Amino acid sequence: MNPSSFPKAARGVRMLLLAGILGVLVTGAKPLRAQETVPLTVIDAYAPTALWVRVFLDYYMPEVDRRLAETGNYEIDWNRAFGGTVAKTGGVLEALQYDLADIGIVTSPFHPDKIPFFNISYVTPLVTADIGLVARTVDSLVEKYPELREQWDDYNQVFLTAAGSIDTYQVLLNEPIETLEDLRGTKICGVGLNLRYVQGLGSAAVSSNLGDFYNNIATGLTDGTVVWAEAAVAYKLYEVAPYMIDVRLGAVTSKIITVNRRTWERLPVEVRQVLAETAIDYRDELARETDRRALASREEFVHQGGTILALTDEQRRIWADSLPNMAREWADDLERRGLPGDRILRDYMDIMRANGQPIVRHWDRE
Repeated sequence: MNPSSFPKAARGVRMLLLAGILGVLVTGAKPLRAQETVPLTVIDAYAPTALWVRVFLDYYMPEVDRRLAETGNYEIDWNRAFGGTVAKTGGVLEALQYDLADIGIVTSPFHPDKIPFFNISYVTPLVTADIGLVARTVDSLVEKYPELREQWDDYNQVFLTAAGSIDTYQVLLNEPIETLEDLRGTKICGVGLNLRYVQGLGSAAVSSNLGDFYNNIATGLTDGTVVWAEAAVAYKLYEVAPYMIDVRLGAVTSKIITVNRRTWERLPVEVRQVLAETAIDYRDELARETDRRALASREEFVHQGGTILALTDEQRRIWADSLPNMAREWADDLERRGLPGDRILRDYMDIMRANGQPIVRHWDRE
């Protein structure tokens, strides 16, 4: 059929199509395609008051969005479920395990029986206050020992990174002390393994969680708590426990970013890669923010009427010697589970020694 016999409208459509094809060929432009939206529910039992949640909201999520926007293939529809809306304190691991959420921040001290390796910094107190070093070291050990990553298979999760917002644990009290002997008979609240830090000095440990520390002390349930400076300010603990015993128990990685395995397996490869890579950067950003806030928090603690009671090196040595060798107990437990606990503990301490950390007690050499 002669093209001149086409109705004028049809010839116009044909010309537009040909022009579009020619434009693609000439310019190399890619045909437009629809952006895919990926819904993800992210959870933590703690509210944005907590530093690690705030950094997740202010850094991790926007950074994931930015990196995905570079290709324009995917975008995340974030469902933010913080502050206990999906999981209560200590319940994030189970919520992810049973498909109640897609990605979350697991607090490791609540699960020493399920994920014991991730409490390695808890069982090696008085070693370092370098939270960045601790976080990088924990991740490096996960890479060196694949069986540590495989532990998450039992809980239907994929490990992305370990992180922490605790530069060093301190002890807050509602009354001052003059000697370590004054701690005998006091009641101190804490979480998980850090409760053992005070028992050797004669304190009674009371299991609790960060959100309840203030009321515990205000009501007389406890005389103080094991906590860090940033949290002491963020949760206004100086109002009820204005005396900070500057023992510098050390930095810990208490947070782990994991993804529900079924969610992970259905995610596009590009999204997986961005989530994983950004998690590592979140780990380092959280460490930097922790360091930025640590000194400021100590100053704010004093500004709010608090008093920091410094311990001598000898008192810190006495404190260290009062503790059971939790690291040896921890390593033995890993060995019973078929994991190389002794080697992992030695590797961890070797890295600390190689980095010149002010180690008060060499836990692996006893």
